[in-house]
Amino acid sequence: MSSLATSIPTGSAVLVTGASGFLASHISLQLLDRGFKVRGAVRDPTQSTWLLEGRFKSYADTGAIGLVSVPHLGVDGAYDEAVKGVAAVIHTAYVTNIVPDPNEVITPTVAGVRSIMNAAIRELSVKAVVFTSSALAASPLVLGVDNGIIGRDSWNDAALEAAWASHAVANYPASKVAAEKEVWRAVKEHDLHFNVNVVSPAGLTGEPLNKKHIEGPANWIAHAYRANKVVMDTLPASFYGDVKDVALVHVAAVLDPEVKNARLQCWGHSSHWNEILAILRKLRPEKQFVDDYPNPRHLQVSVDQTESVALLKKWSENPDKNGWTSLEESIFENITNPYLED
Repeated sequence: MSSLATSIPTGSAVLVTGASGFLASHISLQLLDRGFKVRGAVRDPTQSTWLLEGRFKSYADTGAIGLVSVPHLGVDGAYDEAVKGVAAVIHTAYVTNIVPDPNEVITPTVAGVRSIMNAAIRELSVKAVVFTSSALAASPLVLGVDNGIIGRDSWNDAALEAAWASHAVANYPASKVAAEKEVWRAVKEHDLHFNVNVVSPAGLTGEPLNKKHIEGPANWIAHAYRANKVVMDTLPASFYGDVKDVALVHVAAVLDPEVKNARLQCWGHSSHWNEILAILRKLRPEKQFVDDYPNPRHLQVSVDQTESVALLKKWSENPDKNGWTSLEESIFENITNPYLED
């Protein structure tokens, strides 16, 4: 790994937005472990001091990680100060409060992308910008229908149409569609001095670094562990990637000089609840879980994740890394931690 050429020098600073999030905290830790500095943008640094403690403390003590306040990502110029002097930006932040009004979800999410891009354009030190999108930006991933073949130009435009037609359930995927399209619009319209890549995960599993990562609405394994069937019923099948794998693809998308203007589908394993419940029963035979679902099905969709898997193999510190972390291993880490209580 140490012999690999990198787009930015070791020791450079990387701005990670939404740094206290499940994915972003793992991105930050991996960057620090590789000898880079992290400037973590969060809404309120007083609520994210855990990023300077525990596994982050030795880095915080040497000044390798620090926090900056960006309370409103959609405000013009929101990241102008945060981006100063950094060599790269990883933008994971998004509007987490999904309310019925699309103007309060889609509009500020797109404005946040525009603010990041404009700040990076003005800051000549920036050499790479990576955005976190979503599998739902490319496809609605509807169960029971053929979702087709996902390619470079696949877009879930139906979500945008539904959101602006006041279907609140579409606001999250619509915000991801609109935000990613804004990224590629900027790439097309500007002669950028930095490289841009997009990473699109689906569901995330794996080790939480803070209790709020377990309590988040998108921690699907925690819902299954707690027999929260009302929530489980809303997503009978999906794709799941280990959070450390997805974080590593983000890091590689910054560091790898050969990856340019990539749209990296990073979905992981296709699965449904019965497969996940079987793993949970194996790992916790003494615990009672919900009954299996009748007629379980996988999502019908074809997606090429070759480029993401290649980056995992190339940049992993484990020489035996040969693809996605197994779902069983990832679920084990998801439920074996100080934060998930029986």
